[in-house]
Amino acid sequence: MSVTHYTAQVGKTAARFGVQQVPGRMAVAKIQHDLTPNMLPKSQVPRSGRIDPVPMSPLRSAMEKVIFPIMKVNYRNSHQAEYGLRFDDWWYNQANDRDVGVALSRIDDIELQLRNFRGFRAAQLAIERSVAPKEERFSDITEDSRYCKPWYEQVMREKREAASWDNY
Repeated sequence: MSVTHYTAQVGKTAARFGVQQVPGRMAVAKIQHDLTPNMLPKSQVPRSGRIDPVPMSPLRSAMEKVIFPIMKVNYRNSHQAEYGLRFDDWWYNQANDRDVGVALSRIDDIELQLRNFRGFRAAQLAIERSVAPKEERFSDITEDSRYCKPWYEQVMREKREAASWDNY
């Protein structure tokens, strides 16, 4: 079979991403999210190979300045902090929002593995009815600890843009 035949089987995504051909199996489209370095010309790919999300809007950042101190005070006294969870570990929940899953697919693998570890450890501590040691707790929320927020906001912007193109 020729490559053009596989492209016809896979559909429109194959033209954009290419086709992964596994012997003895049907051809599968190589689907990647839009922030991968493979989607950009080589001149626009940063040296680190990672593309950072778009900065926050001025209105959103003004709201964050008002709401964020209140969240910081409440977080110190929460069960999540006692279990050793970071703020984004429980604020952005895949079970409640599908877009969080898309955002999590874009963060670094190490950060995702650490998130999963903290989640499993928190579940274990809840079952044992105990808390994490004080040195392993995250008591302060800073912008540096918000690892999922910029990616989630990027996904939401892309979703709004796609909706505006659908309503064009």
